[in-house]
Amino acid sequence: MNNLNLFRALFFLGMFFNIVFAQLSPGKLNNVHKDLEGIENCTKCHLSGKKFSSENCLNCHRILKERIKSGKGLHANPDYGSCQKCHIEHQGTDSDLIYWSKGKDNFDHRLTGYELKGAHQKLKCRQCHQPKNIQQKEILLKQKKNLNRTFLGLNRDCLSCHSDEHRGQFNKKPCSDCHEMRAWKPALKFKHELTDYPLTGSHQKVECKKCHKIQKDKPLAADADYLLFKGLKHRQCSDCHRDIHQGKLGADCRKCHNTTGWNKYSQSAFNHDLTSFPLQGKHRLVKCEGCHKTKGSRKIKNFSRCGDCHTDYHQGQFKNTKWKGRCEECHTVNGFSPARFTLDEHAKTEYPLRGAHKAVPCVFCHKKINVGTPLETMQFHFQSTRCGACHNDPHKGQADAFKKRRSALTGMDGCEHCHVVTAWNSVIFDHSLTKFVLEGRHVNVPCIKCHKPDQNNVIQLQGIHTKCQDCHQDIHRGQFAEKDGSVKCERCHTPVDWLAEKFDHDKNSRFKLTGAHRNVPCEKCHLEQSADDVKFVRYKPLDTACKTCHATETKKKL
Repeated sequence: MNNLNLFRALFFLGMFFNIVFAQLSPGKLNNVHKDLEGIENCTKCHLSGKKFSSENCLNCHRILKERIKSGKGLHANPDYGSCQKCHIEHQGTDSDLIYWSKGKDNFDHRLTGYELKGAHQKLKCRQCHQPKNIQQKEILLKQKKNLNRTFLGLNRDCLSCHSDEHRGQFNKKPCSDCHEMRAWKPALKFKHELTDYPLTGSHQKVECKKCHKIQKDKPLAADADYLLFKGLKHRQCSDCHRDIHQGKLGADCRKCHNTTGWNKYSQSAFNHDLTSFPLQGKHRLVKCEGCHKTKGSRKIKNFSRCGDCHTDYHQGQFKNTKWKGRCEECHTVNGFSPARFTLDEHAKTEYPLRGAHKAVPCVFCHKKINVGTPLETMQFHFQSTRCGACHNDPHKGQADAFKKRRSALTGMDGCEHCHVVTAWNSVIFDHSLTKFVLEGRHVNVPCIKCHKPDQNNVIQLQGIHTKCQDCHQDIHRGQFAEKDGSVKCERCHTPVDWLAEKFDHDKNSRFKLTGAHRNVPCEKCHLEQSADDVKFVRYKPLDTACKTCHATETKKKL
């Protein structure tokens, strides 16, 4: 066979095998599995009669096999027991072997046993899963793992991915003791009170770098700066602060000062009582600069009167009194409020407090006002002390005419004709001064029964009806009504009780009681009846013929 014929034979033979293999193989394997190409290697992944075998995969992927056996990682999860659920082969030499059902960015990292929290949630996969962060490089390389592709080999220790910003100053304690995953700064879980130097007072507001100075690594690197936390001197205040007293008061600043602030000194170190102005009451709380305002000098020229330092809050309202407005007549150094102006003192004024007025807080009457200046003060002088100057008229003018008449006669404030200062609801009123004198049972009727509030909740004093039928129901069901429909109950009744004491049967009826009739009980003739399910006694009209009542007795005698 010549060379041409040999070439043709080999060509057709190769074409035949390609056609046969193409019919058997679903596609090219990925480059990482290229050593498994060929029909003779199918059983390394597939079992006879089965399309796929996860067990065969683990014969090669021994690291995953060990992790599954020990219950670690994603593949130990029963839902991920089948490799073909996420890994697809025969899609080409450069295909992606991992299928992310919900997309790589939506992968639930909790399934791996390491939940992403805080700032970790915002990272892309390869920001963590990259060769420089892998702690088991040699083991993975022996298994022919591509360090740029694998997701294995990371530790959960922060320093496996992050550089130690503290350069070993904390003996490799877990970063999570101080930091949270949401952000490294600030270190929210760090508690300075657990250190050798708990922060108190103003020290709590100082920036960390004010005490913990920035250090430089050698040789210099991109992140060479770090803060010094160990080996700092802090036993004496002068370790950090300059002694403004230049040693004259000793080295222990804490004898006078505390961390609340340098200007808040201890009174035990300086006794102001030895001066010509001993500090008492609220004066002890005043900052030195509040009185000693001139720098370089501690002397104050005038301080014998309150007015030397304090402005007259009352703006001259008491300048004409016997004490000429001296503050100490009412106030003490313990505070401007409450004043020591007592009820006994108030009783000496033009308006002595009586009754419920004694229980009224001062500020309810002495309110803040402006008396010709922009500054507020409390009012102590009033144009009028009558009730209406402070209290609204609850009667809305209904009693004005009455008050005017009574005030003209007695000279008293109008409200006092009915009310007392003990309590407004204690009313003393002579009803005989009105057109309706209270008698009998009317005396004990509560006022509100007749004087009811209107729709605006104003108690009605005027226009009150005075007829019996205006308040009482006609129990006689109109038997004694006049032609105009009115009923004059007073013809028979009095306000003392409901008995008809004024009724005279001989004078007020057409049937005079004579003889034995005088001893007959009323109900024998005036029987009880019902109308509209309401019972009442029938008084009129009644038949006065003898047979109406005595017919039965006459028949018996016959």
